[in-house]
Amino acid sequence: MVVVVPSAGEPYVQPHGSTFDSQKDTTGFQGTYHFWDLPLYFKIIAVGAIILGLGWKLIALLTAWAKKDPNNENRQKILQFIEDNPGSTVNIIESDLGIKRGTVRYHVSNLKDAGKILMFRNGNYVSLFRNESALWNKNHRRIEPHLPGSTCKKVCRMIYEQPGITNMELCEKLGLSKGAVSSHIRTLEDIDCLEVETSGKFKNYFLREGYHPDELPLFERIR
Repeated sequence: MVVVVPSAGEPYVQPHGSTFDSQKDTTGFQGTYHFWDLPLYFKIIAVGAIILGLGWKLIALLTAWAKKDPNNENRQKILQFIEDNPGSTVNIIESDLGIKRGTVRYHVSNLKDAGKILMFRNGNYVSLFRNESALWNKNHRRIEPHLPGSTCKKVCRMIYEQPGITNMELCEKLGLSKGAVSSHIRTLEDIDCLEVETSGKFKNYFLREGYHPDELPLFERIR
């Protein structure tokens, strides 16, 4: 005699008299599958994903190492360029060496932290100098001709030599546009070294007593 036993899967036949094991797996799944039991294409996909992930990680590590390397080729090029062209800015280095601005900024920051270069802010400009450069000394005079904003010092000297000079006269004598002169006048006013007298529609500029063009702090070192 046989007994048809219902189950969660398909019904199966059990001989009469045999013991029914309620814990028996009748779903058709046999044992535990291991990685090596998976189909070949699954194994290939899994291994490929692991290799790809490790590859990108390795590339990222190598890139970070190359950037930190003090002998990095781009860093050495930038340092040499700054030594050959004192007063260079990031924009000038980017243009002349063909290195991306973000990369230039990164290496300039590292060179400053390593004490290889000095950075000076002059208005909207940041000028770069080799730390060992003979240009750098405490009175600043040898470094200023290399600063992009040295024109401001020319404006200041002209006011010092010709008290009461007007904006228009400064334009004519220095060959500058009205906008450029106005910009430098604002810089000097920010330093609080100018006195301005109005005469009709003209403004006359005077250098305050105690100020001299060679002593004005028109730039500051970035620490």
